[in-house]
Amino acid sequence: MTNPEWIGSRRVLGPFGPDGRLEVAPRYLRISGGRIAEIRETPPDVPFDDLGERLITPAFINAHTHLALGVLRGFDLGSSAGNMVEDFFFAVESLFTKEDVRAFARMGAYESLLFGVGLVYDHYYHATSITAALKDTGLAGVVAPTLQDLDGPGVSHAERSLEDTRAIAEDSDLQRRGIFAALGPHATDTVSEALFGRAVELASSLNVPLHAHLAQSIEEYQRARERHGCSPTEWLERIGALSVPSLFAHGIYCSFSDLELLNKRDQALVHCPYSALVFGFPARLDAWHVAGSRFAVATDCAASNDSMGVQKELRYVAGQRVARASFEKAYVRFLLESDAQDAEKAWEDRQDARARMSRFDDPRELLSLVWDTPGRFHPGFRAGVVAEGALANLIAWDLDHPALWPGDPIAALTFAEPSHAIHAMWVCGAEIGSRGDYARSIVNSPEYREAREEADARFRAIKDRLA
Repeated sequence: MTNPEWIGSRRVLGPFGPDGRLEVAPRYLRISGGRIAEIRETPPDVPFDDLGERLITPAFINAHTHLALGVLRGFDLGSSAGNMVEDFFFAVESLFTKEDVRAFARMGAYESLLFGVGLVYDHYYHATSITAALKDTGLAGVVAPTLQDLDGPGVSHAERSLEDTRAIAEDSDLQRRGIFAALGPHATDTVSEALFGRAVELASSLNVPLHAHLAQSIEEYQRARERHGCSPTEWLERIGALSVPSLFAHGIYCSFSDLELLNKRDQALVHCPYSALVFGFPARLDAWHVAGSRFAVATDCAASNDSMGVQKELRYVAGQRVARASFEKAYVRFLLESDAQDAEKAWEDRQDARARMSRFDDPRELLSLVWDTPGRFHPGFRAGVVAEGALANLIAWDLDHPALWPGDPIAALTFAEPSHAIHAMWVCGAEIGSRGDYARSIVNSPEYREAREEADARFRAIKDRLA
């Protein structure tokens, strides 16, 4: 009989190398209270759950998403050529009831788990429905109830969102389940100075971060210029909103001077590349890198991204090392004139672009974008690492699976499509699904089938109301 408190493998990925470098080594973990209570280099002197040669790693973290918005994959997003959030999302979201949000968020949570995501930073309306969906599915999360008082579907219930934030932050049962709070002012053009001030004050008193959108659209940038005579980031600094730790999603219209302001305040940006390709365009990561910005990578919502698999975003980040060379003058001239010198200069541009982001040649650095920054950001927990005191959000990978064959498993976790190789997964120490049949056991479970039927019915009802 094994002791369920202990799991171990001869291959565990953790900060075991020099200076905390990620390395694979034998480790044995004692799980208690949803956290890693103890780590040993040798097997314990009690029976334990032996994973053998399977690779144990932290589960992934999605630093910015809206679980419920996967439902919008059922609509034609191509019809909105302008501000997709204001022109389309707000209109549909205004129809959602709290029951709709719970049903839709469950689907996003299940999809996250299937991709090996153990914790999400979710920013949405009807926050109690989000926490209920997390409890229904076993996913951990930081819930930021959306705050709006100038524009958007949340204008009518800003007070309730503040109350929900406090309730989540003070609920010890939720914290035992891995559910924590953040303050969620939506954006600089939908939230007034007064409401931002209240959010900052409450975040400080509760010791939780802000989680907001920043400079995500040209309209937001223009409004800041018109209303305040400065950029959105400069306005936040002016009103004192950068005085508490914050995760700021997108940052498309953050200039170098804006990045410098954020860096001085030790704030973190979140890059959602595939989503930004749909609603706008991706920010320049090489600029963030050169500026020394702290940042994570996330999916945003499945509506504009078509996947809750945060790990695949890393492939885009790696590709951005050289993507700018396609649009430099030398390559444009080559396309027009087919000149050998221009071809050579285009390759030089490619090499220069890669050198600017050489940090991301290392798969460990890429993995840190879905483990390190979001796993350290919230003061209430640590995640994204195999370390004592961290949340026991773990994955055991089947190294015999072709997705991880034949070389360095760390590189495969970064650049391959590893989700099919999940052998087992734990969130806050609780095992998800059936070992060895992980994905199928989830989608065939009665709980999932019931959740799917309810979500289908509610989706059809929303479409009927829009018809």
